[in-house]
Amino acid sequence: MTEFEPGTELVSRLPLPSHVVVHVDGQWRHGWLIGRDHEESGWTALVQYEGDDGNERTERLPADRIALPESEGTERAS
Repeated sequence: MTEFEPGTELVSRLPLPSHVVVHVDGQWRHGWLIGRDHEESGWTALVQYEGDDGNERTERLPADRIALPESEGTERAS
């Protein structure tokens, strides 16, 4: 399975909004970083993405589940 390389500091330095990929439901999906918070446990991202049902979802995810899309310079790991 091909995966993206998440970066925990990535969330802190991207402009808002930014095109990202998010790891949800066991797979990487294209989405948008629309907000962020720094908490005791680290960075959390507010993201929007399309679910399997075609509906837009907005969720808070830990930064280690956020990566740049391959077209934005992140290479995929095999």
